[in-house]
Amino acid sequence: MFSAEGTNIDRDLLREKARELDRTIRELVAMRDGLLHAADCTAASHFECPKFLRLLKVAARKPAAGRSGKNVKNGS
Repeated sequence: MFSAEGTNIDRDLLREKARELDRTIRELVAMRDGLLHAADCTAASHFECPKFLRLLKVAARKPAAGRSGKNVKNGS
């Protein structure tokens, strides 16, 4: 985020990192909410709970954080 001299801040990189953190926060909040729902769900089995099954589908199609193949530092 800093230049080799340590004086200039790459503002675009800072904004992108902030957006990345926002995405991570949203994902973590959703995971927390899903865990709390699973803990409190009154269904006989989690696999009978429509909300739990929706959460599983979302989790299955979303790549795990850090495995998208994109390097934020250099954009590759």
